[in-house]
Amino acid sequence: MARDGQTPPNGGFINICKPIGAGSTQVVGRVRRVVRVRRVGHCGTLDPLAWGVLPLAIGRATRLSSFVLDMPKTYEAAILFGVETPSSDLETHPTAEPRPAPGPGAVEQVLPSFTGAIDQRPPEYSALRVRGVRAYRSARAGRQVDLKPRRVHVRALRLVSAGRVGVRMIDGRLQFGSGAGWSDALLAGLRIECSSGTYIRALARDLGAAIGCGATLFGLARTRVGPFTLRASTEMWQLEIAAREGFLDTLLYAPDTAIEHLPSAILSDTDCVEFSHGRSLNRVASGLHRLYDGNGSFLGLAQGQAGCWTPRMVWKTPQ
Repeated sequence: MARDGQTPPNGGFINICKPIGAGSTQVVGRVRRVVRVRRVGHCGTLDPLAWGVLPLAIGRATRLSSFVLDMPKTYEAAILFGVETPSSDLETHPTAEPRPAPGPGAVEQVLPSFTGAIDQRPPEYSALRVRGVRAYRSARAGRQVDLKPRRVHVRALRLVSAGRVGVRMIDGRLQFGSGAGWSDALLAGLRIECSSGTYIRALARDLGAAIGCGATLFGLARTRVGPFTLRASTEMWQLEIAAREGFLDTLLYAPDTAIEHLPSAILSDTDCVEFSHGRSLNRVASGLHRLYDGNGSFLGLAQGQAGCWTPRMVWKTPQ
């Protein structure tokens, strides 16, 4: 969080709680108008039907957004076993009658197969481009979409709840109820810790296929992206009040929040001036380093290579 209520120079990050129904790009546009900063970008999209943590980079912090995009993520997912949809969530209607689903034990039995490094085929209804066209546009038009599997990492996958629910198709739509004529589906809650690029809709689809009854994503909340948590997130109405009352800076995370996992170094006054002017420094250590002056102010990023540190990004420029 922004330290001592001070706005990090030239921007920072805001941990927005995205509501259900809003697209990530819509949230960016709304925040841009509230904070009156043109350079605003999200650090990893969240589907409209999902809600939760959506970190936004503000101002010059957009240059660090790729680091947040690559951070591990945590989700709470509700998966409906016994129902399949083209989009692998409830954005589209099932194309076939629901099937009876086995008990939660069957779900727990297949979870180990989806933990660790796995090859995952993205859902056809995704924003990925295939020959220059968004996959979801082709899918909605009824065209076949050929998406290659991608290697992702699921660090933890745990069943946290399960319950029975009656489902059936009425006039082409999925309905919920109970009694004779209703198929016995299973609504399971899963907690998922995974790498960037993991599609929870695809995970639901593949879990259903492994069990043999099909499955679709019923609901999804993203509860963590790196250091950004749901508990500490800001809703849009809170952001609007903060901007209106003049304490927006208290909601900003410092720019180096995105790179706290990198090694750091404190520079001498002379090296601070050299680095701030974009000049390389004589250093042996390789790899990326975040740099600070003697007062703890963030200076930027340096790439260590061939016995020197070359400025990768200069945050604090000479006064």
